Amino acid sequence: MVFQNDILAGSSGGSGTSTAVHTIGQSIRFNPSDNTYMYRTQDTADNKRKLTFSWWMKRGSSLGTELCIFAGGASSRFMIRMHSDDKLTFRLTNGTTEKTMTTDMVFRDVSAWYHCVWTPDCTGSISSEYSKLYVNGARVTMTGTQPSANTDFAGYGDGSTMAISSNSHSLSSQEWDGYLAEMVLIDGQALDPSSFGLYNDSNIWIPRDVSSLSFGTNGFHLKGENASDLGNDSSSNNNDFTTSGLTSHDFMLDSPTNNFGVMNPLADYYANHTFKNGNLELLTSTTTSQYTYSINNIGMSSGKWYAEMYVGSIA
Repeated sequence: MVFQNDILAGSSGGSGTSTAVHTIGQSIRFNPSDNTYMYRTQDTADNKRKLTFSWWMKRGSSLGTELCIFAGGASSRFMIRMHSDDKLTFRLTNGTTEKTMTTDMVFRDVSAWYHCVWTPDCTGSISSEYSKLYVNGARVTMTGTQPSANTDFAGYGDGSTMAISSNSHSLSSQEWDGYLAEMVLIDGQALDPSSFGLYNDSNIWIPRDVSSLSFGTNGFHLKGENASDLGNDSSSNNNDFTTSGLTSHDFMLDSPTNNFGVMNPLADYYANHTFKNGNLELLTSTTTSQYTYSINNIGMSSGKWYAEMYVGSIA
């Protein structure tokens, strides 16, 4: 089932038009049942104490489950993961002591695109600034243990494996469920969200074109714009990722600037349905009730709309 609109979901209501929007035309869908993930061997980093991750994400149905977004090194010592409480956790270690920060914010909106910017930077003098997260342009409070000053991050930029949608030390584990778009790693710089987005006149966070940024030796820019090569790095580094389980069908037009409707696993009425394929597929209910259903995440009050559905089988 597909409903479509041109409103960027994930920040606040409304849609401004006076600020030019950088269009993100696609995303990559990760479906755990297909063991979908990416991986590459990292280069030697320009700076193992300072970097920036930026990515857009839209959740699937695996709420309340540990899901890996990025990981690097043996034992995935460098990691961004959705925890079982639907909060993001960030793991850094100097090789002996693990330091983890966790958001106070929960991420349970399956209809929204979230933009995240994580900046680990241990080169300054303010310890509370060593690991920072911004969501849709705003700083998010995190609790836990900050890394120590001048820490060389184990598992980053050291020739080890980096993975997307999987642990790096055990590929095909804790795979991400949902969509990822415009994944960027900046090696050797601590950038704030303004490098990746801005608020338009309706106070909605929208993306900037990041193609002119300096990505650094170990950096990359994954657009997912080529259905036959979803792991292609669009930066000049050519730090391409090898894909596993992903096919051309996982190239999706659902994106941060063209948010598509999906089924909502939080609105699963009278049944225990199974949601998969980025909440586009609803599998057989286990109940005998005649009126089991789930609902779409985009409401319609006026205008003209188009919907398309395919019924695989009816018991």
